[in-house]
Amino acid sequence: MHPLNKLLCATLLLGPTVVSAKTIYVAADDSLTSKLCVSAATDAPVNFHLQQKQSGLKLRVISEKVSCNGSAIGDFAYQAGNLRVARQLNRLNPQATYTEIKDIAEVPRDNRVRIIQVSGE
Repeated sequence: MHPLNKLLCATLLLGPTVVSAKTIYVAADDSLTSKLCVSAATDAPVNFHLQQKQSGLKLRVISEKVSCNGSAIGDFAYQAGNLRVARQLNRLNPQATYTEIKDIAEVPRDNRVRIIQVSGE
């Protein structure tokens, strides 16, 4: 096969996997819980831990009492794709409702930016 054809085939096969939708989480207000929700959805576990320490709340209290857009904070982090923070939160919450299934063949369909407004309770 000609090198140019190989490059074209590789581009066509890998193109859809490289392009992905970007989601931006924005706090609906300046409340502590909204900031924790955004952090749970977007931050690395160490940054979420720093946000938790800064809040003055224990991780167990956050995992059991804080809800984000109507979901428990651990479930919200899972839905946002932040699996490491979701596991950290849900292991402390006996009412955690998620099951982790990873689709390795998933291909994103668009590259639009989604902005999600987050409110915490």
